Amino acid sequence: MTSTPGLGSLRGKRILLGVSSSIAAYRALDIASQLRQAGAEVRAVLSDHAPKLVGPAAFDAITHQRTILSLWDSPHAGEMDHLAATKWADFFVLAPATANLLAALAHGTGRNALETLLLAWNKRPLLIAPAMNPEMWRNPAVQANVAALRERGHRFVGPAEGRMACDDVGTGRLAAVEDILGAIVALAQETAAQPAGPLAGRTILVTAGATREFLDAVRCLTNPSTGRQGYALSREAAARGARVVLVHGKGGAPPPDEPAIELVPVESAEEMRTAALKALPQADAAIFAAAVSDWRPAQPLPGKPKKEGAPASIQVELVRTPDVAVECHRARPPGRVFVGFAAEVEDLEKNAREKMNRKGFQLLFANLVDRPEAGFASENNTGVLLGDDGLHRVLPLAGKDRIAAAILDELEKRLEPPANR
Repeated sequence: MTSTPGLGSLRGKRILLGVSSSIAAYRALDIASQLRQAGAEVRAVLSDHAPKLVGPAAFDAITHQRTILSLWDSPHAGEMDHLAATKWADFFVLAPATANLLAALAHGTGRNALETLLLAWNKRPLLIAPAMNPEMWRNPAVQANVAALRERGHRFVGPAEGRMACDDVGTGRLAAVEDILGAIVALAQETAAQPAGPLAGRTILVTAGATREFLDAVRCLTNPSTGRQGYALSREAAARGARVVLVHGKGGAPPPDEPAIELVPVESAEEMRTAALKALPQADAAIFAAAVSDWRPAQPLPGKPKKEGAPASIQVELVRTPDVAVECHRARPPGRVFVGFAAEVEDLEKNAREKMNRKGFQLLFANLVDRPEAGFASENNTGVLLGDDGLHRVLPLAGKDRIAAAILDELEKRLEPPANR
């Protein structure tokens, strides 16, 4: 693995890797591999002719993600990759970028999946690593396209000088893998210091995961929530420029480790209530994705009672825990947007609408958690997104990161301008 300084800062980042039909395309496999080793998530998107030089199966194996070749082969019904993949990614890297791709990018064509994804990318600068014959690189048309892209704020690394595959010598070689990785790190550090995106300057409170209520020193009441959906919402909000306060229960999936996400670990419903109320005054919006225990033992048993010699059954009195969302609603400052979740097993929309009205949510995502392919402990989800303005949007089965992106899209529409707060 390369010793590129700061490469570990890319852990948890999501990177789209655009690969065009240069003979240097095989080096994109090394870029993808080293990004993965650094802890980044990588998804490759190939131009029409790139598979003639390096097969998509190689990228699939390295990235553990399906390589994008077309806009029409999504694994999820109703998903269009030119929307989903760009919402998923934190950064978009083009390595190698041919003269043809530079022209398409400069002039806004969308003739294939890669070009269409580029048209849909508006989060932050692209990182472009050109590779082409030296005579092509010197061409005035190519230089005009490069100048236009630089003027728009996109970043270039290379090309380097040296001998080409065709034995010509000059400037046109793909930059060294270490230089490309270093440029990705620099861009990530810059954007972390100066967050950009539609939620820049906003603070989003997110609750996630399961709470635990202890019966004795070691046994507890809890539920199967892993926190994945709340963590996906936190990552998506941070990718859009927000500062995130993530109040999360213990256990399940590991919480995100990103500078823009402040982690507040809690255990019980009471601890979650206290932490959420503390963060609420600074929040522009609150997303209540946690699966909070509704009951706790009135009197936890001391120590760890032994099974041996104990009666065959015991009675435990349970009392209600605080309703975190309701108490936050009572303390809600004006203009804040509240988003709720409803995990149901029957009468989905009826129960969800009643919960939305009772708890004062502007948005509520409702799903059936008894489906094996979605819900608790699954990497996927599906359900219906409801709004107090009559919104009714079915979200088909997709990864929880894509569900998070759809929810954040609707939340953004409901945020008041900062000056109105």
